Amino acid sequence: MSGNIVKYAIIGVGGHGLNRHLIPLLSVPNVKLVAVADINKSRCEEVASKYSTKCYTDYMDMINREEIDAASIVTPTGLHASIAIDVLKSGIHVLVDKPLGANLNEVVDVVKIAKKMNRKIMVGYWSRFSPALQYAVEIYRKGLLGEPYYAYGYLIRRRGIPGSPTFIDKTLSGGRGALLDIGCYIIDNLLTVTGYRRPLSVAGAAYTKFGNVVDEIKFNWGTWDPSKFELEDFATGFIRFEGGLTMVFEVAWAANISHVGEVGYMKVLGDRGGIEAKGDEAMKDISFHSRSENFLYDTKPILKSTNMALEMVKSFIYSIIEDREPPITGYQSIILHSIIDAVYNSSSIGEEVKIVLPEI
Repeated sequence: MSGNIVKYAIIGVGGHGLNRHLIPLLSVPNVKLVAVADINKSRCEEVASKYSTKCYTDYMDMINREEIDAASIVTPTGLHASIAIDVLKSGIHVLVDKPLGANLNEVVDVVKIAKKMNRKIMVGYWSRFSPALQYAVEIYRKGLLGEPYYAYGYLIRRRGIPGSPTFIDKTLSGGRGALLDIGCYIIDNLLTVTGYRRPLSVAGAAYTKFGNVVDEIKFNWGTWDPSKFELEDFATGFIRFEGGLTMVFEVAWAANISHVGEVGYMKVLGDRGGIEAKGDEAMKDISFHSRSENFLYDTKPILKSTNMALEMVKSFIYSIIEDREPPITGYQSIILHSIIDAVYNSSSIGEEVKIVLPEI
């Protein structure tokens, strides 16, 4: 790093790479975009030309040729961990678009390498920078919830199975569906608001009810071969945590519910207060519910408008410049993926499973 200037690269410049990483990056002081990499040559060249940077179709070629301090990895989920390990081993700080890996083993490998190389690793949950969620975190940290004992989360699309191979090809997607793709958002939201406690056990179930039905294609996003659709389009879980907290979630790419589009909802109940929030992947509206000595009351904060992607990228950059821990850590992903893996395991064996977190 030259002075306070962070030399930056982006691996994967599709929709999320462009809109949630590259474009926000241009508004962050003390950053220089050195290069972009994408296996789609025409897309890579177009983006590089538009934003006056260099294009590589091989990310390792880019790393070997350019001086890079930090990089965003915005590729299909199934490739996140392997690319992150390559980049970290090259001495580069990494921001990985969510989720950090396809499974717990991959996540642990990435976190261990980051620790060994003494590099920053941050996971791109842009939803963490929602003012509504940050209000909920403030309520929790100030003790206004009291002791949380129950949390519930919901993130469901009436119809929204992604036809792109990026999401449904087993290699590119990491071999998992709605739970890994969007379920990680609502679980992360709930864990964040309750202090990322240690999970003890999970009872879960995953279902495929729509993706393998030919007639469903016309209602969803894009197209696919239903005879080869092997991922879950709905999942649910019940989690027990240290301290007595329990959590329930539901997540789906498709379900027979009343609302159109994707709807997110969460509530956290404590013995002094409770919160309810609505939105989609990111919470956008929130209320706090409690009582005074003689009255029950409800509070709604005035929420500022925030560019969540910009705040995400900025927080990563300044964790490097100021040499501090990023706000979304690799170890948090170990907790999150221990839950996700346990849901799949529980669904497979039809029983509640215990969680033993790996030591890092």
